[in-house]
Amino acid sequence: MSTLHIYLFGSMHLLKEGDSSDIRLPRGVQELFAYLLLEPHRTHSREVLAGRLWDDFSQDRARYCLNTALWRLRRIIEPEGLPRGTYLTTTPDGEIGFNSNSDYWLDIEDFKKVVDHVLDSPPDRIRTQDLIEMENHLSLYTGDLLEGMYIDWILREREHVRMMYLNSLAYLMSCYKSRGEYGKSLTYGLKLLEFDPLREEIHREVMRLYQVNGQRALALRQFEACQKILLDELGVSPMEETRALYQAILMENDSRPATPGRRDHQRLDLENSLKTLNDVLQSFLDLQGQLRQTIQQLRDEMQDEDG
Repeated sequence: MSTLHIYLFGSMHLLKEGDSSDIRLPRGVQELFAYLLLEPHRTHSREVLAGRLWDDFSQDRARYCLNTALWRLRRIIEPEGLPRGTYLTTTPDGEIGFNSNSDYWLDIEDFKKVVDHVLDSPPDRIRTQDLIEMENHLSLYTGDLLEGMYIDWILREREHVRMMYLNSLAYLMSCYKSRGEYGKSLTYGLKLLEFDPLREEIHREVMRLYQVNGQRALALRQFEACQKILLDELGVSPMEETRALYQAILMENDSRPATPGRRDHQRLDLENSLKTLNDVLQSFLDLQGQLRQTIQQLRDEMQDEDG
């Protein structure tokens, strides 16, 4: 029997090993299957499932919806040729569950297992092999959990998994900083800010990483980005700690010998200065042209009057 691959990050879809096309489930069926998958080591009574998933309906109507969704789900994931109970189990009492002993792979289950394991290790003592494994598994996060579904229990689980992902990015940023790999550390810091741009402590860490990497101009620019997002979204200014870091970087002694990173920063500063001067020169030339045109118009008007 081929492995059933189940994806809950982004929109739910299934894929049988060896098949090229995805299996898509109807909306009500998705919610039932997701509920069973997110608690794979237990069974649920039909009354609980009906009340949890169709709480806006009467008890009889909710039970009918459950039976219909369950029938449709079985037809899709246990088609003719597969024994009943391959993926969906039913106890003698009628409780329903997902068969966690079946041949399946679930993206969120694999993601959680690796992330939980790695986050238990101090960043400065993590094994390279575990670090690489964590990076590979973060690629499973192709979107928020079960996008487009807004049921309370899904929203809670979505936020929990999202925080696991963000904490993993912060962890990788810290790991690579402790190893002196500032470029990789910056990559994860900036990625974290894409998802959560209001994390002021991450803005500060990115500023420090730019600074230690010899990219002073980018460190100052990061403060400006932080200041703008805080003002636009929250109507507040950066914390005193952030402003103090900005001032320290701004007043940094430029008399040190230039490292490759500092040479890049100096070149960037020179390029910015040159661009500013060019803009000023162009404005001056435009103004000069306007003055010449105005003088010529006045001369023409004087000649017309004399004539």
